[in-house]
Amino acid sequence: MTLNEIIAAALTELGRGHDARSVESFRGKFTQYANDAICDIASCIPLIRRETQTVCGSTVDTFDLDRPCLKVLSVAKDGRPIDFQYQEASGLVCVRAKGAVEVTYRYMPRTLRNPSDIPEIPDYMHGLIVSYVAGRERMSGDTGSQHGSDMYLSMYEAEKQRLQLSRTVPFEIENKW
Repeated sequence: MTLNEIIAAALTELGRGHDARSVESFRGKFTQYANDAICDIASCIPLIRRETQTVCGSTVDTFDLDRPCLKVLSVAKDGRPIDFQYQEASGLVCVRAKGAVEVTYRYMPRTLRNPSDIPEIPDYMHGLIVSYVAGRERMSGDTGSQHGSDMYLSMYEAEKQRLQLSRTVPFEIENKW
């Protein structure tokens, strides 16, 4: 879904018109709500990227990565894992390698700004953003409409939790006796 489609879907959920004028009038507020939802989803469900970076001296700067880095997970050289030390405060990754290395990291998706921007989370999670936007909009209304926000935000949290659980790897206890 594009940002415009998310805004239109949220307006439909709220029982409001979703013509171009309505979408435009809610764009600023709903864009902020959508970005808040994306940040929340990204903090709960690991979004992982791998990029090739060039080692300068003995470090790789995570600020040179395409997306904001939340955590470096691994570093590899020619497909083989290498030891690294991640200095989160400075954003530097110290490695004992020269040339190009592959950095695998958790990232924060880019902020939505333009009507045609698509959230950098999997497509099947885009509905979560619509629920969150509708819930936040209901919360900002009068006390009568605030009551309805519970439903949207509860649906959002329940689906987010279900997605978190589906991404965990279950373990089995093996009885060796």
